[in-house]
Amino acid sequence: MENGDDQVVMIEFKKNNIKKLAIVLTVLIIICSIVIVSVIMYAPRSEGYNEMYIVDAQNQAGNNFSQVFVIGQNNSFDVQVVVVNNKHILNNYQVQVKVVKDTFSFPVNTSTYEAYEFTLDTKQMWSYQVPVVLSEEGDFSVVFELFAEKEGTYMFTGLYCVLHVNVV
Repeated sequence: MENGDDQVVMIEFKKNNIKKLAIVLTVLIIICSIVIVSVIMYAPRSEGYNEMYIVDAQNQAGNNFSQVFVIGQNNSFDVQVVVVNNKHILNNYQVQVKVVKDTFSFPVNTSTYEAYEFTLDTKQMWSYQVPVVLSEEGDFSVVFELFAEKEGTYMFTGLYCVLHVNVV
């Protein structure tokens, strides 16, 4: 009879361990769920980014631009500039157009040929035909630089496009 009593005690011991294990696993699942939800809800989001590019007359990004211009014949042209706000906030922008002989660093330290200011909401796009007239012979870079307003001042975003042209 002693052997039968040992089996009953062993079965009860196993049942108690299974119940304890189930409780521990349930608590762990609840804790993990709380941690996962907290990370998803309160993890810092990236601040987003801006885009800027130029497109040709066929609305294609790339280098399909005329690069040689003749004074008095075709020394004026339009460049389509596109800016997209992929940040999570409304933002004020400025595109500065500069015409220079040499470009070594950005932002280019020279007077602005033209500037355009606009406001974009999240995921909004600004597209504008920028007219450029070159009346002097030489090799030039037409530089488009993007600035964003921060604390009341326009700060260079690090985004720029350069169109190299030759005027004869």
